Amino acid sequence: MKAILVDDEQMALDFLEHLLKELDGIEIVDKLTNPFFVKTSISKNNPEVVFLDINMPQVNGLELAEQILELDSSIHIVFVTAYDEFAIKAFEINALDYLLKPIQKDRLKKTIQRLEGDILFHNEKSMLQQDRLRLNVCGSFSITKANREVDLISWRTSKVRELFHYLLHNRGKLVRKSLLIELLWGELDPEKAYAQLYTAIYHVRKTLKQYPDNFQLENMTEGYILSTQAIDIDIELWQKKLAGYASVEKNNIDRYVEAMEYYTAPYFDDYDYWWAENEKIRFERVWYRTAMQIAKVFTSISSYDRAIEWYKRIYERYPEQEEVHFAIMKLYSFRNETEKVERQYAYLKTLLQTELGTSPNTEITSWYRQWKKYHM
Repeated sequence: MKAILVDDEQMALDFLEHLLKELDGIEIVDKLTNPFFVKTSISKNNPEVVFLDINMPQVNGLELAEQILELDSSIHIVFVTAYDEFAIKAFEINALDYLLKPIQKDRLKKTIQRLEGDILFHNEKSMLQQDRLRLNVCGSFSITKANREVDLISWRTSKVRELFHYLLHNRGKLVRKSLLIELLWGELDPEKAYAQLYTAIYHVRKTLKQYPDNFQLENMTEGYILSTQAIDIDIELWQKKLAGYASVEKNNIDRYVEAMEYYTAPYFDDYDYWWAENEKIRFERVWYRTAMQIAKVFTSISSYDRAIEWYKRIYERYPEQEEVHFAIMKLYSFRNETEKVERQYAYLKTLLQTELGTSPNTEITSWYRQWKKYHM
């Protein structure tokens, strides 16, 4: 591995160089006390790893690490820090990626071994052709590959996960650092908040390294832009499918049913993101309206089983929607399934009383009473 060493203290730099020379597998191609020369050195020497001091007076090491990964996301960074364990946990730095001063030779040896394994893994992976990916944002986030294998991404922390989700939510747009600070670390003082942001961005980049052809995270002066390539998103596929048809009708009902399979749950439903709430509500309204239309068309063509199936789907998500229960009661009545009418009405009555302290509306109550007269 070719390595660049960066530390503003010459003595610390020389000591790290001495330890590394005693170990196999490392070629030191540059060592710098001025962090502003790092990116130039990387372009010239193409290192696999950069050993980087966090606490330098000229620049925040965490921010510099993030800039290095933007320059070349395949570079591995090992943080070297004099901070104690508590400070390391506060920075949320992965244990694989830091060395605590004074550096111990055995600890450094383990780091080198881990780096060798990690680099070998990513080199083998980069030789494979990158497939088109499908991002699933309905319910819980996951990635489906072309071979239908599903990746459930393991994020370093919930803040790192939310940072990525927010950038994805705003993909192709500049997201200001100040906005991310306010969104995720508004309770911290600015210095600590920005340290957390740079660390989180670093972990996002690390996670996305396994999809080099699909994601690009650019660091602009004021913020970040996440771009995607060769990617489909389930909620966008659903919207495009629905947009291709004028309205739900007998001749296109199967296409609508197929389109609705892309929308398996509300937008980012497994996470409590306030910033996603407006889109979530908008998508849910479209789903509800479309699902009701599908059920009504199935009813109109006498496909009662499928109509009931869709009404049940709707009330499982919206159990307090009286019109859905009413429609099912009518279908059961039409098929002369009196016990099911009774059960559906009883279920609705109990639900409304328990959840809202009310009773079914007058239209449903009047219909049910009339129905009872003829089915006693």
